[in-house]
Amino acid sequence: MTVRFAFAGLDHWYNGFGALAEVLRHPGAEVVAVAHADAEQAKYLEKRFGIPVGTSYEDAVTRDDVDIVACYSSTDQNARIVTLALEAGKAVAAIKPMAMNLADADALVATVQRTGKLYLPNDAARRLSPWNMRFKEWIDEGKIGNLVNAHLVFRAGLPQAWPGATEPGWFADPTRHPGGAFIDHAVYHVDVLRWLFGSEVESVTGMTANVRHTEIPVEDYGHGVFRFENGCMGTIEDTWTSMPGASREAIEIVGDRGSLMMDSATGKMMFNGDFGLPGWLQMTPPAPSTGFIQHAIACMNGDESPLSTAVEARANLAACLAFYESARTGQSVRPVAAP
Repeated sequence: MTVRFAFAGLDHWYNGFGALAEVLRHPGAEVVAVAHADAEQAKYLEKRFGIPVGTSYEDAVTRDDVDIVACYSSTDQNARIVTLALEAGKAVAAIKPMAMNLADADALVATVQRTGKLYLPNDAARRLSPWNMRFKEWIDEGKIGNLVNAHLVFRAGLPQAWPGATEPGWFADPTRHPGGAFIDHAVYHVDVLRWLFGSEVESVTGMTANVRHTEIPVEDYGHGVFRFENGCMGTIEDTWTSMPGASREAIEIVGDRGSLMMDSATGKMMFNGDFGLPGWLQMTPPAPSTGFIQHAIACMNGDESPLSTAVEARANLAACLAFYESARTGQSVRPVAAP
């Protein structure tokens, strides 16, 4: 069947523009509505993508001909828009993080459970990267033994509020986004660690700083140490300190009989352990077999099971908010459990 999409909010344009373009060219999907509240930005979208763009989220997400709503709004708007969609009987694919706070996240999880509709969180998109998928296979096969610790880092530049903007806008507005550089990408990294370790976060110790962009009201640097219930340790470093065009993301996973690494700067996977040869081995990652939007379409057609849920998105947010509480108090903090 053709999966019919409504896009509601494209403030998170780094992800949203690619998602919209992918649906427009997908033979098994159709864009039937796009809404973006800022009228001038809506005109930009019309010109860029060659499709009509309205400004009413409610009109877009409640249409009878919509199967799934893709929400790439600013964080402060996500829970409201997604709730409208769920109450209208639509499935949802939503940007990260799911809400500004845990009260809104808990209400959203309750709505998902009550309506029984599909909720796919973009938090889990890193699970679909070809290297992480291969690493998960090797971990499950015992190639590096029992997991011990991992380190993830993303050094990005200061985000642009919109293409061509010179300021970060809502990304650095604490009334519209629950943090700065750390949660911007750590919500992905927390999800990856929970998935790879197969365990929940027990406690977090974090620190934040402004080491380059001292003029913004949120951190441009964050570093957290995450202790998991199964004894594994993870460290996450996420920043907005890179020069434009010089972002770098890397992951290292350590087991008691080997290690796995991937670095975007080299584009290579490195690994050692039970692979039949001694020392470090190297390979180019396999080509991507799917992506977040492709996965959403496959789930709508019943061809794949959802890789994550609203409950998992809530756990990712709780861990990131515990990080900020730790940075504020100087103490290790346990994530707030779901009600």
